[in-house]
Amino acid sequence: TGTGSNLTLKTSKEFINIAKIKLVTSEASTNKHVGWEIFEKSSIGTTNFENKVKYLRALEGELSRSLESLSGVLKADVKIAIPKETIFTEKKSDTTASAVLTLKQGIFLTQKQLDGIKNFIASAVPDLKQENIQLIDQDGNLLEVSFKDKIEEDYEQKIISLLEPVVGAGRVMAKVNVILDFTKKDIEEEIYSPEGSIRSQQVIENTSNASGLGNNTGGIAGADNNIQPPQQLNDGSKLSSNSESSNTVTNYEISRKLISQKDGNFTNIRRISASVTFDSGVLKDHPDKAEFLASLESLSADAIGYDKGRGDTITVKDFKFVGVKSFNEKGELVDEFGNVVGGSGYLQGMSIKSILDEYKDYIQYLVVALLLFIFYRKFIASSDMVILGEPKKKEMGVDDEDLVKDMLAGLDDVLDQNTAHGRLKSKVKSQIINNIDGLDEESAAKYEVFIEELDREINNNPADIARM
Repeated sequence: TGTGSNLTLKTSKEFINIAKIKLVTSEASTNKHVGWEIFEKSSIGTTNFENKVKYLRALEGELSRSLESLSGVLKADVKIAIPKETIFTEKKSDTTASAVLTLKQGIFLTQKQLDGIKNFIASAVPDLKQENIQLIDQDGNLLEVSFKDKIEEDYEQKIISLLEPVVGAGRVMAKVNVILDFTKKDIEEEIYSPEGSIRSQQVIENTSNASGLGNNTGGIAGADNNIQPPQQLNDGSKLSSNSESSNTVTNYEISRKLISQKDGNFTNIRRISASVTFDSGVLKDHPDKAEFLASLESLSADAIGYDKGRGDTITVKDFKFVGVKSFNEKGELVDEFGNVVGGSGYLQGMSIKSILDEYKDYIQYLVVALLLFIFYRKFIASSDMVILGEPKKKEMGVDDEDLVKDMLAGLDDVLDQNTAHGRLKSKVKSQIINNIDGLDEESAAKYEVFIEELDREINNNPADIARM
């Protein structure tokens, strides 16, 4: 019994051991993935191409077996695409891989688990990068995309749960679009410290002293003084000068620090876009519309962690919600027909209302035509009265004319009793009486009798008329 991978085999107690043996030795119990055992049987004439194909099959089979051993994975199928090496290709294509994971019912893989599976596959295949690995489930959905949907749904619920106490239950809707970045980053950073350890230091100090006798007079200007030293007179005064200079040169070791860091985030949010709409009827209690919209936008931004530098956007607009009217005694939102919003009665009422609104101009004529046809078949066709065509030769007496007048007067009295209902009847009456022109007196009288019978039948048997 059962379906899919959840099967239960039942047998009698005396045959249970035989059933186990047959089940173990059957093809259903053997693993269909081919592993390294494919090389246990080899022939002398095996070509290099065949060995490469066997190696790829064995590698895929071993990876599939390993993934099937994970908790929550019923079946795994790994496919690897290794580009062919050639000297005529300028740019080598990257190795790619994909895996189909059949998950148990109710199992949801987190992004951490998805990255672990990708890392496991990339480590087993040379030159395979994690960004070139795609994981899908048994339904063909990208597992990372389902993770994106989960994040968007969480943000939408945060916005709705935060704004519903302000605008009312069922009167706000939110839609969030999240752009994720699944790429991994390895960061290498070199830091140079300007004041590291001193490698060498050189100090140069210069000191000079000068002393001598002072000169009070100089030689007489002329050519002789340029040839011979001028005569110096010593007046006994001494001149002296001292100078000191110091220069220090320090050489530091270059302090270089290399930091290699791996980005530990499993995924990064590149940008968030949120659209929020609410029922415009809420604005009746808030005179300042701009301030109220700004408050809702601020609350929505806090709910999703708005980051302007990241390029996030939020749009808040008010629209009239069709069909939403009030709340019932239980606090549930109801429409104008009293049906709970979201229930089957609400959806049925909205469908009927839309049909009536679209075809209301034709329904009234359809009802009148249907009633005319019914009463024609019931009262006119079954009698010997002829409405159209050549009437029978029968003179109408004074008593008949009085009877017709009395019936028409009674019909007018009924029409006056109910104004709304009488208005509809008057419309039908006028449409029929307008066709009396051109008929003889007897045919016109029959039309008027037909109107009276129609009115009487509607009043006496409304349920039957409605069913017809």
